Amino acid sequence: MSIETPPARQSAIDAGEALLGILKNHIDLVAAGNGSDEEAEEVDRQLWEAVGTYGDTLDDLYDEAEEPTDDVPEELTFTVRTRYDYTVIDEKAFLAKADGLGAAIGELLQRGGKPIPALEVDSLETGSGLVTVHLGGEQLTAEDFDAAEEPTDLLLVAPDETLAFVLDEPVYESRAEAEAAAKRD
Repeated sequence: MSIETPPARQSAIDAGEALLGILKNHIDLVAAGNGSDEEAEEVDRQLWEAVGTYGDTLDDLYDEAEEPTDDVPEELTFTVRTRYDYTVIDEKAFLAKADGLGAAIGELLQRGGKPIPALEVDSLETGSGLVTVHLGGEQLTAEDFDAAEEPTDLLLVAPDETLAFVLDEPVYESRAEAEAAAKRD
C-alpha cells in the first residue's frame, strides 16, 4: 500500500529538488571559475527564480496567505524641474538694478514669486523648491533627452556652462526649524 503525496507537498518537493540542482550547478560554476559572465548571470538568474518558486510552493503548502503588496507609496510625491533659456538683448538695462547676473536673476525670481504658481492648487502641498541658473551652453530641447546617453546629465551643469545662480526655497515643518536653518546659512 503506497501513500499518495498531496499535490501541494509534491510541488514543494519538486521545487526544492530543482533548486538543489541549480544550486549545485551554481556552486560548480563558481568553484571552476572558468565560466563566462553571461553563463554566470544566467545561472544566477535561474537560482533566484528557483528560490522564489520554492518559497511560493512552501507558502501554498502551509497555506500562508501572501502579504498584500501596496505599490502605492505612503505619500505620492513628484518633482518638477523648470528650465527656460533666455538671451539678454539689453545687458545694460538688465543689470541696471542689480550687482551682477546672479543678483539680477535672483531679483526677478523674487519679484515674480513662485516660479510655477500654476501648480499651487488645493490638491497639492508645495514642497521645497530649487531653481538653478546656468550661464552659457546650448539651449535645451526635448529631443536632447532622446539623444542623451544619460538624460539626467542634461539637468546638471554642463561643461560649457557656469552655474550663475541658485535659489533654494526649502519648506520647513515649523518656524523653529526654519529659524535654525537660517542660522546655519
